[in-house]
Amino acid sequence: MTRRQRRATRLVSAALGLALVGPVWSAGGPAPLRVCADPDNAPFTSADSREKGMYLELAELIADRMGTRAEPFFFRTDVGRRALRPTLLAGRCDMFIGLPDAADRRAGKTIVLTRPFLEVGYALVAPAAFILRGLDDLDGKTVGVLFASTPQTLLSVRDRVRLTTFKSTEAALDALAAGQIEVAFLWGPEAGYRAAQRGLLGGFGLTSVAGLNLRWRATIGVRAADVSLRDQLDRVLADVAPAIARLAAKYHFPLDTPVDLDVPDPTAPRAAVAAAPPPSKTNPFRGDPSAVVAGRTLFNTHCSHCHSPNAANPEPRTDLRRLANRYGERTDEVFYTTVTQGRSTKGMPPWGPALDEEAIWKIKTFLESVQRSDTN
Repeated sequence: MTRRQRRATRLVSAALGLALVGPVWSAGGPAPLRVCADPDNAPFTSADSREKGMYLELAELIADRMGTRAEPFFFRTDVGRRALRPTLLAGRCDMFIGLPDAADRRAGKTIVLTRPFLEVGYALVAPAAFILRGLDDLDGKTVGVLFASTPQTLLSVRDRVRLTTFKSTEAALDALAAGQIEVAFLWGPEAGYRAAQRGLLGGFGLTSVAGLNLRWRATIGVRAADVSLRDQLDRVLADVAPAIARLAAKYHFPLDTPVDLDVPDPTAPRAAVAAAPPPSKTNPFRGDPSAVVAGRTLFNTHCSHCHSPNAANPEPRTDLRRLANRYGERTDEVFYTTVTQGRSTKGMPPWGPALDEEAIWKIKTFLESVQRSDTN
């Protein structure tokens, strides 16, 4: 996915291990409600006063209900996980809108989350007559995806889908309008917003999808010390739910009922197949030099855009050369589970639909050949 589309999920992991600094927000007096915002991340936030973005308008709505005003603190979030330290955690703003929901209502140790206020996810932009029931409906079609996005990973193993990759949502939509592709599989909020800008929503429709790590619920994050603010935001979010839906519609977020791509099409014929044996949780290629070579190629094809070519990643949190140091005897199990199921709160998509058992373990064999002995 593009850097903007990865921001929300990548930012959640930034909260892990960071120290809390800055003042605690107080609802008393005329103090404004300060909002962390990217100046150029439409349709979510924008410094353009003519179209501030759905999240900034939501902040204004919340602040009004709380008897104050919203004040944006603009900071570019294309630095990913580093954006939370100089903004929310530094006390320069009081809330960050759009962090993914978590079961324990926390994003790491230093951020707590409100109740979810909106579901966001991927969507297909296609001619209005197109009906999506499952992934099989994309077979035989030319589908546009963004490079390194979850849809690209999902469809890369479907031989009957003709994939075309693009660097931006705008480029994919322009290709769709020109008839160069038949369907665009894109991040839903941006797809709807950009399609509306181009006047495409008359002849083309948006179909939301779910399952396979394609959808999640958005929350608001505040500093862990500001639980009282979080609780107040929870109450306000419940009160303004209808207004939130209107704001999402204003910015053309897809609001239809999503098609769950993880559920087989009930109308499709079912072939009788033997039960598959449970997947192995132990690397069967350990120590095989040919598997190291094959695994390096597979890694550089599928993993290097996030973990660096040949796994030479200088960032400790995403340096896969430290797996053995972190997990010891559990490394095989942790690696397999993470690759197949993903870690949505850390920006890791599930690769189970795209990589078979052999490919997964050959990648692991390559990584075993480059493990570091230091623990720094």
